[in-house]
Amino acid sequence: MYDIINKTYFKNLINQKAYGRINILEKLIQLLTIGFVRANRMRYHLNAKTNIAQREKIKQSNLSCGKLASKYEVSTVTVAKWKKRTDTKDKSSKPKTIHYAVDKSFWRLIAIVRKKALFSLDDLVLNLSPYINKLNRDNCFRILRLIKLNRLSLEEERQKKQFATYQPGFLHIDVFYLPKLMENGKKKRYYGFLAIDRATRMLFLEIYEHKNNQAAADFVMKCLAFFPFKIHRILTDNGKEFTLKEAKNRWGKIKTNSLFDIICNIAGIKHKLTKVKHPWTNGMAERAVRTVKDHTLKIQRYQSISEMYQGIKYFEQHHNFYRRQKVLSNKTPFNVMVAWFVKEPKIFFKDPAVMLKNR
Repeated sequence: MYDIINKTYFKNLINQKAYGRINILEKLIQLLTIGFVRANRMRYHLNAKTNIAQREKIKQSNLSCGKLASKYEVSTVTVAKWKKRTDTKDKSSKPKTIHYAVDKSFWRLIAIVRKKALFSLDDLVLNLSPYINKLNRDNCFRILRLIKLNRLSLEEERQKKQFATYQPGFLHIDVFYLPKLMENGKKKRYYGFLAIDRATRMLFLEIYEHKNNQAAADFVMKCLAFFPFKIHRILTDNGKEFTLKEAKNRWGKIKTNSLFDIICNIAGIKHKLTKVKHPWTNGMAERAVRTVKDHTLKIQRYQSISEMYQGIKYFEQHHNFYRRQKVLSNKTPFNVMVAWFVKEPKIFFKDPAVMLKNR
């Protein structure tokens, strides 16, 4: 109904001085009425030879089928069909029995998983295809559309974007590149390692000369010493500094664990990996890296590695003890950590107040 209401037409209509406000309103009502009629008019079959008025006349006529057929230029079969019909509307061309590749008994399972887990289409197919035969992306989308679950509501979208709630000890770890610095007449690259706790947003930063498994292992050891609570889970990407999963050498697939994984196993930490080529899965660390760069590297040009280290460490202290965050109800990460210490002292192995001495 809206295809006839053209923005340019109304713009020209308003610019014309001959039309007053009342005339414009009347014209708008007229156009909307025409659009409503067009939207609700009868839809004929593509091969229909007659309209509703002709069909009514055929039903009410006492002429023979042959004479009516020659009059309306249709076959006698068509005339006989409309004489017998009680309704003059075209029947649906939809088949009486629709055969689906996925049995309808599994539709309820797909609906429940979609509602409870809020999986995307790809995740839904990935998780359910081992249990449902012939399930693929195309027929799964058609099923969701039929049961009216192909789109999540705004509330479900917000719920899907929310992080699951954890106690302190779930670290998001990431690596980022630092600017090259001149040393002994040559430019040298350094790498920043970042860890942020999901519950408290406490931040820990370190700088290394190399981005390898030794640097990652040293960083996780420093994390164990820095954070006053027990670390129970770590989320990283699939970089070789963190894991050797799916890594290969000239002899084939590497079967040994990385140094990072070995330390996590010894410390009783569950090491989780993001989905391959899905960096946004570790979005908290990615956003923290951007925040660090915005407040350090993008506003100040460092001349040496010592200046860069001091600048990054200064921001770390500022973030942990003074920077109030909206997501933490306008509290600092340290204040939230102290609140957790009062609430759950068992998950801490030392008093958070000890960190105040190192500021």
